[in-house]
Amino acid sequence: MPVAKRETELYRRDAKLNHNLLTPEEREKLIEPFLPDPPPRSSKSKSNGLVRNLPDGPEDSYSISLIRGFLKNQLHALVFAIVHTFFSVYIRLRQAYHGVKDRIFAILYYHHRTPELIQKDVKGLERLPEHVSVILKLEDGGRGGSGLEALVDEVAEISAWCACIGIPTLSIYERTGILKAYLPATHTAIQRKLSSYLGPQHPALSLRAPHMAPVDTSPTSENAPTKKLSVILLSVEDGRDSLVDLTKTLTDMTQRGKISSKDVNAELINAEISESVMAEPDLLVLFSPTVELSGYPPWQIRLTEIFHVQDNQGVGYQDVNDKTINSPSTEFMALLRPPIVRSATAALDRALFTKTFPISAVRVKNLRDISKIKTGLEQSREILKLERLLNVRPDPTSTTKGAKCLLLRPEVKSGDPSTWSPWLKEAVKDESVGIVDYDLKLDYDYWTYLDVMTSLLPEDALGEVPVGFAAVGHVAHLNLRDEYLPYKKIIAEVLMDKNPGIKTVINKIDDVGSQSEFRTFAYEVLAGPDDMQVEISESDCLFRFNYSKVYWNSRLQTEHKRLVDLFQKGEVVCDVMAGVGPFAVPAGKKGVFVWANDLNPESYECMKDAITRNKVSAYVQPFNRDGHDFIRFAADDLLSLPVRIRTLPPKRRSRGTPVQYLPPPETYLPPPETVTIPQTINHFVMNLPAIAIDFLGSFNGLYHTHESLFTPHTSVKLPMVHVHCFSTKSEDNVKETKEICERISEKLGWTIKPGDEEVTVYEVRDVAPKKRMFCASFRLPAEVAFRERRVLGNV
Repeated sequence: MPVAKRETELYRRDAKLNHNLLTPEEREKLIEPFLPDPPPRSSKSKSNGLVRNLPDGPEDSYSISLIRGFLKNQLHALVFAIVHTFFSVYIRLRQAYHGVKDRIFAILYYHHRTPELIQKDVKGLERLPEHVSVILKLEDGGRGGSGLEALVDEVAEISAWCACIGIPTLSIYERTGILKAYLPATHTAIQRKLSSYLGPQHPALSLRAPHMAPVDTSPTSENAPTKKLSVILLSVEDGRDSLVDLTKTLTDMTQRGKISSKDVNAELINAEISESVMAEPDLLVLFSPTVELSGYPPWQIRLTEIFHVQDNQGVGYQDVNDKTINSPSTEFMALLRPPIVRSATAALDRALFTKTFPISAVRVKNLRDISKIKTGLEQSREILKLERLLNVRPDPTSTTKGAKCLLLRPEVKSGDPSTWSPWLKEAVKDESVGIVDYDLKLDYDYWTYLDVMTSLLPEDALGEVPVGFAAVGHVAHLNLRDEYLPYKKIIAEVLMDKNPGIKTVINKIDDVGSQSEFRTFAYEVLAGPDDMQVEISESDCLFRFNYSKVYWNSRLQTEHKRLVDLFQKGEVVCDVMAGVGPFAVPAGKKGVFVWANDLNPESYECMKDAITRNKVSAYVQPFNRDGHDFIRFAADDLLSLPVRIRTLPPKRRSRGTPVQYLPPPETYLPPPETVTIPQTINHFVMNLPAIAIDFLGSFNGLYHTHESLFTPHTSVKLPMVHVHCFSTKSEDNVKETKEICERISEKLGWTIKPGDEEVTVYEVRDVAPKKRMFCASFRLPAEVAFRERRVLGNV
């Protein structure tokens, strides 16, 4: 037997005998051949005159491994930090590059309502879609009126874009279908927008909604090309409801023998849906960071492309699926309507709007399980989901205090287990839940304003239910048409019920400015107290005023922002008709110097309050003068300023920082900031659209004898003038722009023409069916500014 084998057996026998056979020395000798060679002794090193051996024990080796591990971790962290920094810088640079590029392209390639430029944008496409569908959203539920107005304007803009590039069919999806109640008004807005883009040569327009009579117009010119733009308005009820109706119709026709089951195929269904609602679009466009279809009709399954304009931050397919699958049945939604009352001239009886719907509910036996059970019902698609409705309710069948139940979809019947999902059957079998009948009672508080008014108003008054109003603080300002005046009290009462922030509802009974030169108006209080002292927040600025004594229009918020965005920090703006300061105060917050004036003493006092309240007194100077005189006064006052350098007060510390934790003021307060006021005005704003153009004569000789302050002697340009005005009754924006320029030229004594450099006429908003508001912007001509001044009475 080999020695190694004999020694191994000897060692194993010793181990079995609990190591009593061999001595420790003998055991060590047996296993020594199998041990690794010891590490070689390292040479000795000298350091600082001392001889020191490198670590050679197990503790020293462990210390070295710890150091190596630490250094390795630090190296990994350093590499990660370098890579992270590199990609962070890359991402930031890429975002900045795209932001600058998009801004430049937006300026260079903005179409300026020129069809040729729009056509140039799409010239590189291989083919144009024949049918484009767009998903739009009604902002703020249309409660303030401005949301509905903005929605109509968006529809008109998209329609004009399609007409310019030759897309024949456009479908607009808005979930609530509010536009269907305003077909004539929407048609007028689109027609007007087409005229502004294409002039009298615009195509014929057809506006329709499923199951409603279309509103059609022919081309405005006999020589116009025979092109046609078809616009279709859709809502959520045009999707699943239409499919169900078609299914019922085909089933009924099959049972009666009018058609064979073999005739029901994809081509037939597609043809019927295309005829009753619309054909499938080639392109679906939505304006959202994610793909949220919001109940968009589900049969368009052959879309070639879905396009959304913002960066994709996660596609919400699951949300779309939930909205589609979890929506209640069509039959139930058809029943989910308030009772028909038709008593708009009588006192409002809220009790008449209570309605009961028999459904089923899951009774939860242990409240600790309610979250788990609700999750299970959501996953099995059996829980009832309705807007503004809580699906967790007190259990009506239990005597236990605090018992709860979960409402089920109407298809789930308490007495029919075949309608239960496997999950629900298992839960009932385990006796963790029970299914009971439940009477869902919906009262006046559940129904929306539109629901209630549709129920109250006579059928012949349902064409354009008043839904828009101007919200000014706690005041809702209506402008009711004559046909709705008999119902004005009940309209106001319901409006106040459905808008908790509204405390007073008024109706304008005369045109703005008809009784006062200060643009105030006569009104009647329809609901609530006659309290017109309001507080408004706009552009992060706070305004307080009496709405009956000053002019304020909440629908001009976009115009206020548009002009303020044009002003640059350090410039000087002269606001000739400033009101309470909706242009002046936000501009002051931006670091713009403003000479702000208003003839109304009440507006002047409120503007002073807004300047103080918003801490812009270093930038905004209020005045109470006549506008004609103020134009020249502001220019002269600025030229003669004795001190042009102003020291701004230091910014106050944050209220969240305790005083004891702040260093001494001299160590943390920045040095006082100083600003220099220019000698000349950069912008004039004249927001008095009824008569602002009449004030333009005051610009004659504005800078007479001061030619050396402007180009070509310096880099300073003459001021831009932004004058607001109302249009005539024409719907042709080309003609309208020309007439506005002619009116301006007459008052200036110098010709201003459309197409001239720095001459623009911007459509601000629709004021009435035959009245629009514009803002004309132009550079004050040198021939006007430097001529000899004339007496103001003769301008």
